[in-house]
Amino acid sequence: MDLKHREQLKTEILQSWVKNAWIYPVRGSENQTFLRLTPGGRLKLRRRIGEFERSLGVKGSDILMQEEAGTLPIARDKIELAMMIQAYLSERRIIESQGTSLGTAAVTFEEDAPGWSGENTEPSGL
Repeated sequence: MDLKHREQLKTEILQSWVKNAWIYPVRGSENQTFLRLTPGGRLKLRRRIGEFERSLGVKGSDILMQEEAGTLPIARDKIELAMMIQAYLSERRIIESQGTSLGTAAVTFEEDAPGWSGENTEPSGL
């Protein structure tokens, strides 16, 4: 039951991001569809990540580690924060891999941190 509720929350969050033009679908290799952040979406995520961290009193990297470990409680704000950080980090990696230099990251995540798998930082599939 919890897994279904968690997936429903994630779907609702993604739908709101599409509706607000924060993300858009992109066709990748092997005809897969991925979600990419719009430039405005990246800016809005940066702002919202800071707002969520302050209002929840947590660090985004801690929330992301909990999500990847499967220990994040089912709370919409925390799930959305984890999704924002995943989307933000994967988008930065994609842009930087194309040779574009970006400014200071709103969120940093040490890949050497205990529990870091890096598996969930690729673009989300539709």
